[in-house]
Amino acid sequence: MNGKIQANSGDVSIIAIKVDGAVVDEIPAKGSGKYFESAECSNGATGSWDRTNWQFLLNTTKKTKCTLNFTTTKSTTGEQSGASKMEDLLSQEEDKGSGITIVSDDNNIRYIGQNPSNYIYFNCKDSTTQNAENCETWRIIGLMDGIKTKAGKTERLLKIIREKLPVSLSWDSSASSVNQGYGVNEWSQADLMTVLNGDYFKGQKGTDKCYSSSGVSTTDCPDWIQYGLKKSAQDMIEEVVWNTGTAAVTENTWEKGNMPVVQYIWERSDFTGKQCNGGSYCNDDVQRQTTWEGKVGLMYPSDYGYATDGGKDQVKRMQCLYTPLYDWNDNSNCYSNDWLYDSQNYQWTMTPAPYSSYASAVFIVHAIGRVYYRNAYNANAARPVVYLKSSVKITGGTGSDSDPFQLKLEE
Repeated sequence: MNGKIQANSGDVSIIAIKVDGAVVDEIPAKGSGKYFESAECSNGATGSWDRTNWQFLLNTTKKTKCTLNFTTTKSTTGEQSGASKMEDLLSQEEDKGSGITIVSDDNNIRYIGQNPSNYIYFNCKDSTTQNAENCETWRIIGLMDGIKTKAGKTERLLKIIREKLPVSLSWDSSASSVNQGYGVNEWSQADLMTVLNGDYFKGQKGTDKCYSSSGVSTTDCPDWIQYGLKKSAQDMIEEVVWNTGTAAVTENTWEKGNMPVVQYIWERSDFTGKQCNGGSYCNDDVQRQTTWEGKVGLMYPSDYGYATDGGKDQVKRMQCLYTPLYDWNDNSNCYSNDWLYDSQNYQWTMTPAPYSSYASAVFIVHAIGRVYYRNAYNANAARPVVYLKSSVKITGGTGSDSDPFQLKLEE
């Protein structure tokens, strides 16, 4: 067979293999454009598809019969959803052994390496003409599984990121009487959240203020009519539930343990950024949350961590994934082979950093390669991140910097 069936115990037999409902003789080959959809097994047995090793994993201790269902994702028009296109690209790159894409340890499909072909035209002035003059060029972080939408669905969605906005902005600001003016590390009320989901999203000159220093010091906002989102982009963005949890420990511990595989878990935890116990830098009364519903966010520290390929070396990549992001500046294999790294800027993430003395700390991607913290009032690079609706199609392009993917919203 082209694939494998692996059971932990028990007597397993496959009674049928179906592709789009039609019975076939073998499991479709990896890279064939066919994808595992579901399994129907007797005795209440459960199984899952291991895409990396192209095998069906079954958890059973009984004699069990299963039907495996596969599907083809290409539409009759030749267009594919963003999710489907990513599946195809992953298969092609895995078959070539290029190491450009990979199923990472978090079970999402991500682009990795110094400069993978993950460029995409987005936010076009005219959606019928997609080119460098008419559109912004964003990049695909990856295809994320299990994303909950505001409408209550759970979907696989493309997650994309913009280059930094034309001005550096505070994550949040506060009056000098609140956390000494250093801001509040709660994304649901942060000034940057308000701007990104207000005037920036609407592409309008409005009343949202932009901040860039301690206290409530404002700066001129960019011209959001020019730099904000156009109607074509607004219609493609899904409103989803973002994770805003963080580590259960303060700086003395997370600095030693914030490796990408752990950071990913922290971001989905029930712990918040306020783990200090009073004092003038920890006196805000803002209620903390560990999820947020919205359209425009920022990258997670784990997005940065998972984007390395260690120099197209799997051993070095695994070393990076199990090295604290705080220490990445000591290993150039990690940060220099990570396309989200920027040697010229501190980049905001949307994840609060727990600190023993401050209720204002937020994780940043440091210009020297590590993930550290800065207080929210600081002005740093802000890179908008959005999830695209599942109805968005990739209709052309190769994803290279000279030939970005092109998009179409299916009506």
